Amino acid sequence: MAFGLYVNHQQDNMTRSFIIAICMCLFAGTLAKAEVTTSWQGEVGDSISSMHEVEVAAHRLMKDAGIQKTTIDSAMLHENLAYSMSDILTKHSTLFIKSYGRATESTAEFRGTSPSHTQVTWNGMRINSPMLGTVDFSYIPAYFVDEATLFHGPSSVTLTDGGLGGAIELSTRPNFTQDNGKWGVQYTQGIGSFHTYDQFLRFQYANEQWSSSTRLSYGHSKNNFPYTNYDKKVDERNELGQIIHSYHPTEHNKSGYFDDVNLMQDVYFRDLHGNRLAAMLWYGYSLRGLPFLSVDYKDDSNFTNEHKQQNLRSLVSWDHTTSRCNLSVKAGYTYQDIAYDYSTTRQETSTDITHSRSYSQTGHLQACLDYQPADGLFLNVQTSVNYNHVRSWDRSPFHIGQNYDLGRMEEHFAVSAKWRPTQLLTIHAMLRDAVYKNDVTTPIPALFIDYVLYKPWNLVLKASTTRNYRYPTMDDLYYQPGGNASLKPERGFSYDGGVEFSLRKRNWSCKGNLSAFDSYINDWILWTPNTKGYWQPSNVKKVHNYGFEAMLQATWQPHKDWLIDVSANAAYTPSINKGERVNSNDASYGKQLCYVPLRSANLAASLHYRTWSLTYQWVHYSERSTTTSNEVGYITGHLLPYYMSDASLAKTQRFRHVTLSVKGVVSNLLGSAYVTVLSHPMAGRSFEVFAELKY
Repeated sequence: MAFGLYVNHQQDNMTRSFIIAICMCLFAGTLAKAEVTTSWQGEVGDSISSMHEVEVAAHRLMKDAGIQKTTIDSAMLHENLAYSMSDILTKHSTLFIKSYGRATESTAEFRGTSPSHTQVTWNGMRINSPMLGTVDFSYIPAYFVDEATLFHGPSSVTLTDGGLGGAIELSTRPNFTQDNGKWGVQYTQGIGSFHTYDQFLRFQYANEQWSSSTRLSYGHSKNNFPYTNYDKKVDERNELGQIIHSYHPTEHNKSGYFDDVNLMQDVYFRDLHGNRLAAMLWYGYSLRGLPFLSVDYKDDSNFTNEHKQQNLRSLVSWDHTTSRCNLSVKAGYTYQDIAYDYSTTRQETSTDITHSRSYSQTGHLQACLDYQPADGLFLNVQTSVNYNHVRSWDRSPFHIGQNYDLGRMEEHFAVSAKWRPTQLLTIHAMLRDAVYKNDVTTPIPALFIDYVLYKPWNLVLKASTTRNYRYPTMDDLYYQPGGNASLKPERGFSYDGGVEFSLRKRNWSCKGNLSAFDSYINDWILWTPNTKGYWQPSNVKKVHNYGFEAMLQATWQPHKDWLIDVSANAAYTPSINKGERVNSNDASYGKQLCYVPLRSANLAASLHYRTWSLTYQWVHYSERSTTTSNEVGYITGHLLPYYMSDASLAKTQRFRHVTLSVKGVVSNLLGSAYVTVLSHPMAGRSFEVFAELKY
C-alpha cells in the first residue's frame, strides 16, 4: 500500500520521464565480443577460432528480468597486471571514477551520485567501509576478480539496499574440470616508468570435484613522475627587477611512493548430490606516501605524510542445488586497519600534526532460497545480518574531542517473485526491508518489467522503478568533532527504461543497450563547515539525477587469422541540486554537483592477428566544477575536460606445456596534462613491459 501511495504521489513526474525514456529507446545499438579459444585459466589463447552462424534463443533468464546491468568478464579484468579495479571501471563502464592520482584513493560514482551511494559486494558479502560507507577501488587488484557485475540504478535493490546510484558485485569463480587433476601455474612480471615493479603469481588445481586457486601480487613504485605545475608560475626578472619571462615550472610527484601486497586463497568442493562448499581468504597490506598537492611549497624532506592499510576478508559458503530449488548459506568476517601519520621534523624534533588510527570489523551471516514451483514462476527469499564495530581515535595535539568505539547491528530481509505469463513478458516484483540498530527503514519496493519486442534481434524492452534508502555511516553519526547523531537516512526514488539487443551471424556479432533514467534523492548528507570551526554533516540537499547511458560492442572476423573487436560506453548525467538555499548568498540551487562530469565516454578497440594483439583505449570526461555555484570566473573553479589514450602490443607463443606472453603498454599515449581532483596532478606518458609464463 505504501508503494502505491508513493507512486501516485510521483505520478506526474513518472509519466513525463517514462515518455522521455520510451522516445530514447527508439534508438539502440549493440556490439559484442567474439568467441575466441581460451586456455584453462580463462585467458585468451594464441589462436583465433572461426565463428559460425547460430540462432540465439529468445528464452531469457528470469533472474535478469528488467535489470539494467553491465558485466565485465575475466578477459577485460586481466588485460593488464598493473590495473586496479578503478582502472577497469574507468575504461569499461559508464561510471565516473574520482581519483586523487596514481595509487591514491579512487571511488566510483553511478549516475551522478556520490561514492557512498555505490554499494559493493565480494562473493555476496558487503565490503563498504562501515566508517565511511565507501570502497577505495585502488586497493583491489583486477587480477583478484574473475567477474564484475554493475547493477545500475533500481537494479541495485536486487543485490542490496543503500545503492542509490547502483551496486557492484565482485566475484571469484571455480575452475572445475573433467580432467583427472589438472595443475596450473602463472607468473607475470612487469617493469615500468617511475621505478615501478609489478609481480603476480598464481597456482591452480582442479578436477571434477575440487578447485583451488592461490594468488599473490606485489606492486612497488617510487611514483616520482614529472609534471608541469599549472598552479604555479615562475617569473624571470632582469637587473632592474622587471619581469621579462614567466613560465609554469616542472616538478615531481613528491612523497607518492607505494608498496601493495595482496594474497588470496579460495577452495571449492562439489559432490554428486548438488552440494558445493567454498572457503575464501583475502589479505591485503598497503604502505603509501600521500603525494603533495601542486600548490604545496614545503620541503618533502621535513615532512612525513603516510597512509598504511590492512584488509582481511574471509568467507565460507554452502550451496545446495536441485532441479527446482537452490539454497545458499554464507558466513563471513572482514577486518580493516587504517593508520594515517602526518608529521614535521625540525632540528631533529618530530611533531605530529595528525596521528590517526581506526579499526573496523564486520561479521556477516546470509541465507538465500531460490524456488521455481513452475516454469513461469520464480520465487526468492534472502536474509542477512551484519554486525559492525568501529574503534577510531586521533592522538595528534590538534584534534578536538574523543572519537568513538561503538558497534551496530544491521538486519536485511527481502522477498521477490518473477512471473512469466508469456514467453515475451516477465514481471519481477520485490520488497526489501532493513533494520539499523533499532531503526526500521520504510519498506523498499521495486518493480521490473522485461518484454521481448523482436525475437530475431533479441530486442528487449526493460523498465524498472524503486524507492531506496541509505543509512548514515558510523563517521556521519559519531565522528568527533562533527558527528551528527540526529541525521536522517537519505531517501531516493528512481526509475529507468531502455532497450537491449544482440545479433550474431557467421563472422560477426553485436550487442548493446540504451537506457534513460530519472532519480530524486532527498535528505542528501553533506559535510559543511559550521560556525565552531570544524566540519559537520547534515541533511541539506535534494538532488535530481537524470540522463542516459549507452553501451555498444562489436566483433568481426574477416579471416580465420584476423579478429577485430570494438566496445564503447557513453553517459550523459545531469546531477542538479534542488535543495533549499542555505542563505541569500547560496548560489548552488539548480547547479551541477561538484566533480560530477556532465558527459563521459570510453572506447576500446583491439586487432588480433594469429598470436599478435594490438589494443587502443580512449577515455573522456567533460568539464567538472569544483564549487557548488559552478563558478568559472577563476581558474580553480572548474577542471578542464580531458581525453586519455592508452595503447598496448602483445605477442603470445605456445610451446608444448608452457605459454609465453610479452606485452608492452603505453599509458597516457598523447601525454595529456590533466587532473581528476583539484591540485592532484596525474602522470604523463609512461611505459611498462610485462612478461608472463603459464603452465
